[in-house]
Amino acid sequence: MGKSTIDRGNRMRRMSAMTRDIVDGLGRFREFWRDLTGENAYDRYVERHRRRHPDHEPMSEREFWRARDDFHETHQATGCC
Repeated sequence: MGKSTIDRGNRMRRMSAMTRDIVDGLGRFREFWRDLTGENAYDRYVERHRRRHPDHEPMSEREFWRARDDFHETHQATGCC
């Protein structure tokens, strides 16, 4: 096995590690973005509901978003402290 074969193997391992780091970073950014935009609200609701009320089925995703919208329409913030 020549030196160029070893160098190429090292480069491939480094590239694989960099690719994994990039993919991991994109995954973390996706979760951050979902938190920021509220996209994961239903997922958090289901997790919390199953923990606190294991004997009851959680709302469907459609029911959840409707209930959330209804709540926000009837409980509007005043914009003050």
